[in-house]
Amino acid sequence: MNITFTSIPSVIERHDKPMTQLTSALDKRIQLFEGSAGFLVGDLALSQGVAPYRNINSSPADLDYQLLAKAGLLLASGARSGELVLTTGFPSAVYELFKQQAEKFFAVRDVMIEYNSDTLNAGGRSRVQLTISHLEVIPEIMGCINAIRKGTISDEGNFFIVSLGYGTCETALSTADGPIARTCVSVPGLRHAVNTLHDELSANYYLSMKNEHMINQSFQRGDIVIGRKRLNLLNARSSHLTSYYNEILSPAMRKAFTDTDFEKANRMYLVGGGALYPELVNHFKEEFDGVLDIIVPEGADNCASIGYYLRSALWCGPNHIERAVGLDIGNAYTVISSHAADKSRVEPKKQESEVVSAFLSE
Repeated sequence: MNITFTSIPSVIERHDKPMTQLTSALDKRIQLFEGSAGFLVGDLALSQGVAPYRNINSSPADLDYQLLAKAGLLLASGARSGELVLTTGFPSAVYELFKQQAEKFFAVRDVMIEYNSDTLNAGGRSRVQLTISHLEVIPEIMGCINAIRKGTISDEGNFFIVSLGYGTCETALSTADGPIARTCVSVPGLRHAVNTLHDELSANYYLSMKNEHMINQSFQRGDIVIGRKRLNLLNARSSHLTSYYNEILSPAMRKAFTDTDFEKANRMYLVGGGALYPELVNHFKEEFDGVLDIIVPEGADNCASIGYYLRSALWCGPNHIERAVGLDIGNAYTVISSHAADKSRVEPKKQESEVVSAFLSE
């Protein structure tokens, strides 16, 4: 598969004045405009903003979701007007509630995106008009399962899957006939550990304007600067991840998975951003030692977006594969998957056919 991934932090901050003197790539300097208001998005909000935010599990009717969606589409299109085939999704806990709202936002009208296209000089506004010619909204866990079954792993058997997201954690036992509904559970995500770390730090230090999204960045790095002193957070992070696993994840899996389920599958895939924490993965290995093989696939943090992209590619077919987009608007990061053309090949149409042949034949 020739897929390119772009990941931006899922944060925004209002900033009406056009930013200037920025030379980085577009994904690092996104400034969008809605009417007379301007907003920094992603990395630019973190680097230039004061208190970048994103409401956890916000709906498609909310401004932060819409700005992140527009930023994702802007990057997927290469800042060029045209048609896109889009697949996106939501955690099971809010899927039914948000699905219709997403369909209304993306499909009822063309998506107009106004952005700062000249950050090097005096700043300048440009507009991109995108038509979503086909939209599909699926549960997030189904996107992850689709990536495991139809992506490079191509696992055709039964397997457990746990999506360790920031806002929510999703579980399922996937079989060839579909996931077993009883095992599809949604519980609080990694923000539980981030917030307990925040509480610990705030009890001993003045954190100034640092909100949970900024603390999450420090949580990932394993260090934080407070009062001009750099503090190592690795031990604290390990402790809070352990508490999160023991208090949230393990009880949820004990309730969702039965001995009969373990007779049907012998492996578990860990995906999502939480799969990148070795100390958290080790807890899974310890609990399921001798029962399940714990697998962290390559690109685990992009898994939902890959699954969405593969669904879009089915609708596009080989002749219009460049229109396929998978958009995972997560609570911590927004991941955009799109077709990556191989410029070294002389026959791009033949290559496009090869990219999707594996799952078009299903």
